Order: sequence, then structure tokens, then C-alpha cells
Amino acid sequence: MYAVALYATFQFMSTPHGFAKFRKDRKDLTLNEVADLFGVDRTTILRWERSDPPVPVKRLAEIEEKTGIPRWVLRPDIFGTGAAA
Repeated sequence: MYAVALYATFQFMSTPHGFAKFRKDRKDLTLNEVADLFGVDRTTILRWERSDPPVPVKRLAEIEEKTGIPRWVLRPDIFGTGAAA
């Protein structure tokens, strides 16, 4: 069980992670299309990819729902690694 959780953590935490991984894996989506999906500017997506600043807490549920990226990957500062939970 721990090994599976550890693997899941490593899989999401490897570079690129979070939004960057989502965009890399979804080559059919442009930066502008991802920004439109969330109703934000493309520079916001680029900042979220760098976690500078981190994704706002109020957006986590929406992002998790639309991308499948777990909230603990986007904000480990709040949720920890979350994989074992």
C-alpha cells in the first residue's frame, strides 16, 4: 500500500508536474485553450505551472474536476503529499 502511494506521489511530483504535466500530456490543448477552460489569462496558467503564486485554494476543486490533477499535487503546502490519505 505504501509503495503504491509513494509511486503515485513520485509520478505526480516528477517534473513536469501539475499544470505543466497536464498541458504536456494534452498536446491537443493550446495554452490559450487551457486558460479559456478556467476563464483566466494565459499568463495565469504559466504562473500556476511554476507555482508562482500557487494555485488559489478557491480554484482547487474546479481544477481537480476538469484536469484530474489532485489538489495535493497543486498545493502540497496545504494538503501534504496526500497520496497516503
